[in-house]
Amino acid sequence: MLKTITQQTLSDVLDLLRFEESDNQYYEVKAAAGGFPETATKTICAFANTPGGGVIIFGVDENLSFEVVGVYDPKACQQVLANYSKKEFTIPIEITTTLLNIGGKKVVWAEVSEADKMLKPVKIKKGNRAFIRRYDGDFELSPQEEELFVSARGPSLFDEAPVPGTDTSELNKDLKTAFIENRKSLSSTLSKMNDNEVLLRSGVLTQNGELTKAGLLTMGIYPQQFLPNYSIKASVQKKSYQTDRVRAVNVRSFDGPIPVILEEAVKWVSDNCDELTLDLPSGHVRTVKTYPPIVARELIANSLIHRDLSPMSMVQTISLIIEDGRLLISNPGGLYGLHVNELGRTGSKTRNTRIAEICQYIQTEGGMNVIEKLGSGIPKIKAELSELSMPEPIFIDGGVYFTVILNSLTAKNNMSKETMKPVGNDALILASLKKEPKSKADLQAMTKLTYGQTKYSIEKLMASGKIYKLGKNRSPNTRYALVSDD
Repeated sequence: MLKTITQQTLSDVLDLLRFEESDNQYYEVKAAAGGFPETATKTICAFANTPGGGVIIFGVDENLSFEVVGVYDPKACQQVLANYSKKEFTIPIEITTTLLNIGGKKVVWAEVSEADKMLKPVKIKKGNRAFIRRYDGDFELSPQEEELFVSARGPSLFDEAPVPGTDTSELNKDLKTAFIENRKSLSSTLSKMNDNEVLLRSGVLTQNGELTKAGLLTMGIYPQQFLPNYSIKASVQKKSYQTDRVRAVNVRSFDGPIPVILEEAVKWVSDNCDELTLDLPSGHVRTVKTYPPIVARELIANSLIHRDLSPMSMVQTISLIIEDGRLLISNPGGLYGLHVNELGRTGSKTRNTRIAEICQYIQTEGGMNVIEKLGSGIPKIKAELSELSMPEPIFIDGGVYFTVILNSLTAKNNMSKETMKPVGNDALILASLKKEPKSKADLQAMTKLTYGQTKYSIEKLMASGKIYKLGKNRSPNTRYALVSDD
């Protein structure tokens, strides 16, 4: 969150929300002109359960294009928040308030801190209900989602759990043979063992001969016989501008073991996007898909490998949606062991360690390893998108779900950088610089982009002549400003 809250901070956030035309994952406004809004209780609870927490801004009306209308009684509002933080929820919640004066109208900025994961889910005492933030709304947790929070308190060993009624006869013969050969060829110790012992030592089998979830999902003939919701549901969402209705077309369900699901899902994405010819900055010409297969493959593989496998989450599938020039991939379970801002910057932390290990030794029918190397996926994604001058994906950790949004490579990307209209992350950076110059840290905090996303967009916008730097390299006083249209 932002360290110092000023009038300019508020102005910048409201500009951002006007640009997005709604509240978002991290900011919620409440008019609060006639009293303390009842809905604020749910929002406080939702932010406390959501990674990173969030901010409620009292005295701003979303229905009036985020106009400052002034809070009913600033001191009373702050007092209610102080009381609520101590008494209304199953645990005390940290809420830090700042009072701002905007043209004679008072606004209360209330920053809600994320609760300790060992104490989640936070619940409202009255009704014993828990909420979480999803995009621009507060949603009540189901009993299964509440259990996901409880299971996240300890180490994740669900991929090592046995699957009753299974044995090695449920394994795909080709995948099993290739896996054993690869394991033996790369380990002098395993090379001396028989096949079943290799499977046991590698986490594919349990001591009593049953397959683990990891073994079944990576190499099973048809894992969905035992785990029916381990699949991907895909669709293209088409919006009718005459009726404003959305209909799903090209609907598919991908099942089988992980290598099969991965290859078929990547092909589906490729079949449902356009192809463009680009003149790259390197001077080379490339024909590429609007959703690059390398990127789609890594993102889909991540969702398959890192999804939550606890019994409570196994009622949900992974969703894969193409809509309005975006690819959305959402899987059960939030990030494990790290924050969104750490993706690609720290060592890999894996929820399903056994699955990740096995996937390094098995291949799709196309001959590609499911995983080349642990921790290599995000850097590979960034490198490909950088070469194509595409914005980095947007990562959203919802605590009980994880969503990735990839903006498509549209025809605009084939224009010169000077004439291309900014979209996605670039547009967020430009909106945040509308009022005054800002530092890289301020821009990251304001837009909620990762460090890498912020850095990449700044460099691209500077190269295209849309912003410029104030100050020296690596100076703490360095700021970035918009280039005047004059």
